[in-house]
Amino acid sequence: MAHPTIKIDTSVQATKRALPDDSDEGFEIVDGPDQDNPGLEAGDNESVPPFLCQSLLEIHQKFEELEWMQRARLAEGLLANDPSHRWALEVDPEVKARNRYMNVQAWANSRVHLRVPEGECDFINASPITLKDSVSQEERRYIATQGPKAGHFALFWHMVFHETKDVGVIVMLTQTFESGREKCSQYFPLNNENSVLLLRKDESDPFVNNENHEAGETEVLGQVELLETTFDEESRSEVRKLRLTFGTESKTVWHFLFAGWADYSKPEGDDRNALLHLIEQTGSKSSPDNPRIVHCSAGVGRTGTFIALDHLLLELDSENLLEVTDPEIDPVFETVNQMREQRMMMVYNEMQLQFIYEVMREQADRKLGKFPEANGRKSQERSSKMAKLSTESNYRPSSKPELEPVPDRTSTPTRSWSGTPEVSDNE
Repeated sequence: MAHPTIKIDTSVQATKRALPDDSDEGFEIVDGPDQDNPGLEAGDNESVPPFLCQSLLEIHQKFEELEWMQRARLAEGLLANDPSHRWALEVDPEVKARNRYMNVQAWANSRVHLRVPEGECDFINASPITLKDSVSQEERRYIATQGPKAGHFALFWHMVFHETKDVGVIVMLTQTFESGREKCSQYFPLNNENSVLLLRKDESDPFVNNENHEAGETEVLGQVELLETTFDEESRSEVRKLRLTFGTESKTVWHFLFAGWADYSKPEGDDRNALLHLIEQTGSKSSPDNPRIVHCSAGVGRTGTFIALDHLLLELDSENLLEVTDPEIDPVFETVNQMREQRMMMVYNEMQLQFIYEVMREQADRKLGKFPEANGRKSQERSSKMAKLSTESNYRPSSKPELEPVPDRTSTPTRSWSGTPEVSDNE
């Protein structure tokens, strides 16, 4: 029997945003020197790399620098008015319609290209991300993408089929609905009662009963079949084994749906431990050259944070990061900047950047034996609270705008990748 869909509290208000006219209502201000460094117990910095000993204000300044660099890229790409420019963006109406959010696009020259017939749109809002091991220079590959939209499931599964090797791995870091808003459409078979998703040219009703459907063979491009569903307690994830088929070829795809990360929040306590297990578990199902496909809703915030942690924790495991003694070198900053060069807005807000430093410091302390696993600081004690520097009473995180959904498009048909007219009621 399939495990029921996990319900999580998506009403988290803490550290949501800090727009200029926001009041302090909705989060708690915490004073005290123990908050000066995220994730630190008592400021024991002996043998800890300098980049993991930074104050919140210093991390704030790093985030501001990342934001400035991103604005500069956008301006440079716009002023160049050259489709071959590194920071160019596509303006075709069909490309824009395939985006989930108006202000989250893929760099035109750093995105996945769907394998489509000549003359058809090959766009999908998905970006290959490559990060190199600092010693071996081995490349670790990922694909960061937005949550699939209704009417576009075939595009997503087409990418999964062609961009992964013999076995595909998908990491889903959002629920389909959070705080009353759709974050991602239901693009995979949920349970045995609806165990097959047909990938059709016309996706008005992609889910069918395995024993009772009347779709003509010419309408079906492929299918996704649910083979088994389990719930993994350690990673707090629904794990689905799927069979993806196009034509006469099939491959196994593992799908992990993580339950412990509401939008505009960060995993705490058991959820944080579960995230670390998820990173390890999904990595074991793949290989560095077989990209894990990671998505949340926009494919930049939680997605960027997950990929950065996966890469940096591997660097920490090999002890590369513990050897960084130059205070001018910051592997966290460098990793996020490298990701943003490949996909805009990766690690979307300042809280997510702080979270990366916090997790990395906790894991570095454990690796250095600073406190036993069982006696270490309990993450849940920190909770989702807005930390304030005791010496900087006016400190507030950088403001970030709401992501702007692409308006519904119900009357103007476009051409799908199969070459047939397509109308979606959820764009």
